[in-house]
Amino acid sequence: MRRKITWLFTLIAVAICFIHFFGYDPKNMILLSLSVPLWFLTMATDLENISLFIAYGLTIASWALMGYFVDRWITSDNRNQAS
Repeated sequence: MRRKITWLFTLIAVAICFIHFFGYDPKNMILLSLSVPLWFLTMATDLENISLFIAYGLTIASWALMGYFVDRWITSDNRNQAS
């Protein structure tokens, strides 16, 4: 399995984090709308109370996990079509 989607999703997450880190997302709209773990964390606390590096790590990990599941789904679909 080549894991193309996992790497693509991970790069997207890194880009989201860089956009926020370098100040191109001043109102946190991109980070909050595209980071699934932050959806749930901001229900319990404010984003100001969460370490940004933890938020970035969770964002990258969740996107990589979603990419991994997509890769697994594609691989199983290809196996089913081959048989």
